[in-house]
This record gives sequence, structure tokens and C-alpha cells, in this order.
Amino acid sequence: MLRIALLFLALLALPLKAATVTNLYQAQVALPDTDRQSEQAARKQALEQVLIKVSGQSDIVENEVVAKALGSSSQYVSQFSYANRDGQRTLLLTFDRNRIRTLLTQANSTFWGEQRPSVLVWLVEDANRSRNIIWDQSNNDLAKLIQSEGDRRGVPVMMPIGDFEDVTAISIPDIWGGFAQPIATASQRYQPQAVLVVRARQQDGEQVALNWQLYSGNIDQLARNQVAPSEGRNSGETVTTVGQMVDSVSDILGAKYAVPLGGDTSGQLAVVVENIQSSKDFFTLERLITNLTSVAGVNAYRIQGDRVEFTVQLLSTEDVFQRELSQDSRLSAVTAPVAEQYEPAPQPEGMLRATDISAPAPADQPAPEGDESSEVDVSGTEQLDGEPQAVNTQVEAKPAKQAAVFSWSNSASTPVAL
Repeated sequence: MLRIALLFLALLALPLKAATVTNLYQAQVALPDTDRQSEQAARKQALEQVLIKVSGQSDIVENEVVAKALGSSSQYVSQFSYANRDGQRTLLLTFDRNRIRTLLTQANSTFWGEQRPSVLVWLVEDANRSRNIIWDQSNNDLAKLIQSEGDRRGVPVMMPIGDFEDVTAISIPDIWGGFAQPIATASQRYQPQAVLVVRARQQDGEQVALNWQLYSGNIDQLARNQVAPSEGRNSGETVTTVGQMVDSVSDILGAKYAVPLGGDTSGQLAVVVENIQSSKDFFTLERLITNLTSVAGVNAYRIQGDRVEFTVQLLSTEDVFQRELSQDSRLSAVTAPVAEQYEPAPQPEGMLRATDISAPAPADQPAPEGDESSEVDVSGTEQLDGEPQAVNTQVEAKPAKQAAVFSWSNSASTPVAL
């Protein structure tokens, strides 16, 4: 049985293996002149870039509400400064995240948080009848451009390092032919959440032709050919073509991970997770749910045996929440519903009560002796990196509507399944 006291003695588990994007609300745009009209145009362009990054949609500017807001971009700016980039005077702006989110909510758009899937890029460049794999240290202009465009869209892009392990695991024909098994094997060490395979043909002048495949499933699915990749072709001027490819890739990932805002929501849900074996499991799970973009708040409602029930306040719909939750491979849905809803007596704020109520005892059977239930005040401290931190834990008097039951496994090889 899970003992409550241990929950507050453990360190928080490590976060999911996803990249944190820190510049979602910043944009740097060229400022060709110093007049007021040029600066207004630059502010509008910067706001467009931020809205595209945060929404995950390249066509967000076509939204009527957003298009109207672009005409008064200054009200969304929190900081600005002037800088230089490659000899060009620029305007560096930071936008207010709360106002940006409010705007996207009013537009019934989507919101893509700071935790984003890392994309590993296998790039083969065909130039002058010579094909080469582009590694991280290649100092290749095309690779730099892909990474720069990824930064513009808020998508973390990484290139393979090209050491002995890489060059023995994969070959140019493997990548050019799009063979899933060697690509999956070579990608495993990087633990990406998506794999982008790019075949580039340099053409006359500054022209390039790109054929690409995006695998947004986990590595195991890629190795077993269980997930068909998204595919695309782009050709033309290099900067424009790479931007088009990255926009397509980002839109695909944004459609999968961005959370719809606005409209009707399902309010509170009770989420039950079984097989919680330790305090580390508990805190990992709590942090996982808290960090979901669709979640406004989480309360641990009941702990009984190895099962934990959370009351979750949603920012979006129940379907979106369950889709986000199911993307972590440590959670698997339990098809059998919980047989009975329990209605515990109201408890003081800041208290968690754990009682083994997995099955009612027969009338002629005496109640078990010993510490079968416990009560712990959690309003004071919570262990975080070994130091006590202030916390304010609310316990609901009544359970919310039950959404789903999941089983937890802390031994999954791939923490995030995409």
C-alpha cells in the first residue's frame, strides 16, 4: 500500500524528455528605416511571428479576430529594444504571454506550450553529383537554415553529431532511400520525439529541391513500420523553400500537440491512475498532468492502495485532455470502468486522507488493525530538489466527473510517445 508520508519525502522525478522552448514570446525583425510607419510594420510582423509560434498554425493571421488585433499590435508588447543582426538594424520585441493567450482564446484558436517535441533531422545533400550526410559539425548552410527556420517556428531541431556510432549505424543509401529500420536504429540514441528525413538536391544558383518525410511516432513504431510518415516536396529559392518545408512540418506537429482554446470545456474531471508504487511515481505523475497545456490545475483527491485519483480543472475539452495524457507511453488506458464512485466526507483544506476502500469489508469481518489509513497535512511543504517548498494543496469535497482510468508504468523506454 502506498504510504502518504513517503509522498513528501521524495525528490521530484525528472521531467519528460521534451525540449523547452524559451523564446516563444520574442521576435526580432528587420527595421529598414527609423520612421514611425516602418516601426509599426515591424511590430506587426513580430506579432505575427509570435502568434504563429504560440498557436502552432502558420495560417493563424487569416483568423478574423487575429487580423483585427494585428492593427493594434502595440498593446501586446511588454518590452522592446533595438539591435543589429548581420549588419541590419533590427527591432527586438517581447510580447505579454497572458494577452497573447487571451487573444488566441478569443479567436478560438490553439495554444502550443513551451514543452515541445525535439526533431532529429537526417539530411543528405546532393550537390555536383556527390551525396553527403550533413552532421551537426558540418558547418553546412542548408543545415543552419533548417535550424534557423525551426527557431522561427518554435520547433527544436537537432542534427546528428556524426561520430563513429553514427557513421557505422547508418549510410547515405539508408537515408536517401528512406529505409525505416536503419533510420530508427541510428535515431534511438538521440531519443527524439520526431524524425525528419530530408533529401536535398542543389540546383542552379540559389535553388534547391527538397523531398522530406516526417515520422511523428515514437522510435519503436518507426522501426516496425507501424506509422506512415507525412511527406512533402518543395523547390525553388533556398531560403523560401526551406521555410516552406519547416512550416509544413511545424503545422503537422502543431496540429498534433497544440490545444484548442475557447468554446465549451468539460470543467472538472476525475482521473484515476493505477499501479502507483512509490512516491517518485506519484510526483512524476502529478508533474506530468500539471504540465499539460489543457490543464489549469490539479488536486490529488484520493489515494487508495496503489491507485491515485486526481481532480483536474481543464482549460480545454475532455477529448483534448485525454489525447494529451495518452501521448505519454508510461500511461495505458484501462478499459474496465471503476465499479463504484465513493463520496468521502468533506475534509479541511490542506489535508489529504488515504483510506483503503478498494473493496468493502464483509459485515462479519473485523476492521484491519494498524495504520490502514492516515492523514497528512500537506499545506506546509513539498520536497523539490531536496529543499522544502511552500505548497497549497486543495482537496475537493466531492469528486469530479470521472474521465478515464489509466495504468502507470515507470519502466517505459520512451517517455513521450508521439
